Amino acid sequence: MYFSIIVNQILILAFLAIIGVIVTKLKVITEQVKNGIAIVVFNITLPALIITSVTNVELNREVLSNSLWVFIISNIGIILLYIVGKTSRRIQNIKGKTGNVHVIHTMLGNVAFLGYPLFSALFPGGEGLFYAVIFHLTQDIYIWTVGVFEFNSSKNLKFTESLKHLLNPNIIAFAIGLIMLGLGLKIPKLFFDPIYGLGRTTIYMAMLYIGAVLAQNTMFSAFKKLQIYILGFNKMLLVPFILLIIINILSDYCNIHISNTAKTVVVMQTAMPCMAMVVVLAKKFGSDDLHATENLFLTTLFSLATLPILYYIIQIF
Repeated sequence: MYFSIIVNQILILAFLAIIGVIVTKLKVITEQVKNGIAIVVFNITLPALIITSVTNVELNREVLSNSLWVFIISNIGIILLYIVGKTSRRIQNIKGKTGNVHVIHTMLGNVAFLGYPLFSALFPGGEGLFYAVIFHLTQDIYIWTVGVFEFNSSKNLKFTESLKHLLNPNIIAFAIGLIMLGLGLKIPKLFFDPIYGLGRTTIYMAMLYIGAVLAQNTMFSAFKKLQIYILGFNKMLLVPFILLIIINILSDYCNIHISNTAKTVVVMQTAMPCMAMVVVLAKKFGSDDLHATENLFLTTLFSLATLPILYYIIQIF
């Protein structure tokens, strides 16, 4: 049953992305409109989705325990991805700016633009999205520390400039949601309904954005690059499977209880396709933004198959 749900959800997201591709090709979504969509999603609809989802979670001892373990395992997963990315770059002898993008894209996934819509559909109660946000916030720490360090081989960026990026509307919304959750406060229905409706538009806006990114680049060359296939395998199957084994060992031999929802979210967040924002960051830091776009394009296509497969593996293990 659940396997068919995730397949259906992936197909829905793919269909929305295809619409984004088509309307971009028809010049309905221009570069300016595409950038505007990203700004609206990041600053308005995502925070709305986060705060309504977090405040809707039924807080109990199990959720608190799961949250702590999601944070710990998220760090383990991201560090594993980083190590595998560095090793893969060395073995394949991928040098310079392309090598930096290879490492960063192995480490960082599209956990917001693709992860949030997916987990909102899979776990309607809000608990799945709650754990997804914890993973996202953990990943944000690595974006503006390790990620900037990798990009910064030829540019100097002050540490304080990196830190300020950690304070954004999504983190603020999550912090407010946590405070309200801890105090047992609820958003009045008069305000909850429109904010919730606004947050739900994230699913559609985000996929239109991904479709627009894919449509604005000729990506046929990506299919010829073995290193992207290796990146996709490492990021979307190998490391998530290793992380799943680690979680099962912790559960079976260390007497640590992690709910199936928490386990599913953290493993699948680790397996998300390459992060869309890395394309923007690569351009900003003078890195190989074309290769970053190719990574995004091909791994997003891979995810149509890898995410359902991984979900099935998680359930049987």
